[in-house]
Amino acid sequence: MRRVWVLLPILVRVVSSQYFTQLPLSESPGSDFIPDDPVAKAIVSRALKDGIVLSEFAFTGPALREIVFWSRFNASQFPRSLLEPAKKSTAIDVHAHYAPRWYGDIRQDPTEWTLRDHLVHMRNHSITESVFSVPNPNIFLGDEKATRAIARLLNENMAVLVQVLPRRFNFFATTPLPHVHGSITEARYALESLGALDVALSSNHEGLYLGDTLFTPFFSAMDNSRAIIFVHPTEASLVVNHTFVKANPTIHSPVLAEFYFETARTFLDLAISQTLANFTNLDFIISHLGGSFPSIIDRGIPPGPVLDEVMVALRTRCWWDSAGLTYGHQLGGLLAYNISPSYLLCGSDHPYVPSALVPAASEAIAASPFLNEQEKLQVRAGNAQRLFGGRKRRETV
Repeated sequence: MRRVWVLLPILVRVVSSQYFTQLPLSESPGSDFIPDDPVAKAIVSRALKDGIVLSEFAFTGPALREIVFWSRFNASQFPRSLLEPAKKSTAIDVHAHYAPRWYGDIRQDPTEWTLRDHLVHMRNHSITESVFSVPNPNIFLGDEKATRAIARLLNENMAVLVQVLPRRFNFFATTPLPHVHGSITEARYALESLGALDVALSSNHEGLYLGDTLFTPFFSAMDNSRAIIFVHPTEASLVVNHTFVKANPTIHSPVLAEFYFETARTFLDLAISQTLANFTNLDFIISHLGGSFPSIIDRGIPPGPVLDEVMVALRTRCWWDSAGLTYGHQLGGLLAYNISPSYLLCGSDHPYVPSALVPAASEAIAASPFLNEQEKLQVRAGNAQRLFGGRKRRETV
């Protein structure tokens, strides 16, 4: 009942013809909101083979319309100056977000994303490639079917968007943790069939942090695939009287500080559980230069073999993106752990970081006293090229 009540406004929402073509709807029972289009039908069919019944959910129709729209989109309507990288563009942005309208509706998040705005952002900040992620499919907490459906639709959506400009875009796959079997299935599907670059996770999934032993089979499967895992903070959740409750303890947006603490919680959890040390084929991309995690390493992990193994992992298999205003002073604390600048990556956090702040973030990198000029150049692209190497373009099947 709760799902129907939350989604009712979506059923009557008029989709703007500026962004979506008006497609005929199927008349068959159980799929009243599934577009009668071969692209949509193929997605529904493939999902069903993996045990995901997309026709059960009201959000499926708007999502499929958006996917069909991008499958037909011709980018030539934009000027060449936006479609092609500027001559001096060098940056690979590993921390960019796509915000589909259907996803924003069910999250009640008004953040707007348009292709034109994103291309202008790339031009203005000399970005040659953006790697999209939407790492949080956990909207209907406790509902495995809905979480798996949202993850599948996000991956299908990002995959078809990337095909609009395949030399400028890439994406990290969304996974429906804490549902481990479904997450392994979804990651493999996105990597092998949709051409995802690698995998994105949230700092917690329904209140479970990434070091939880429940996730060990997932990390084992990703280790076998030699995956790169991008980790993004999200709001903390607690279970109170059998109900999920958002756990931001302040009146302020969790983006201001709680996101940093979330990154610290989950990487401390990964360290103490020895997930970082045990799965040696995994690389991690840590958002926002690690948030507040570097500030608690000495306190949270006592000297000894565990700390030694963790530090090896942090120095050789963890990569730290620059999203947000992180280079003024925060970088010095991270590098104090003898982490090489060759593990620093470029990230913009567009569109969630206001455009007005992006130049300040770029200028902070350029002015950083902690890096020499060659190291600053490598942050923009060279380090990412080394990380992704030959996996920059996965072949789809």
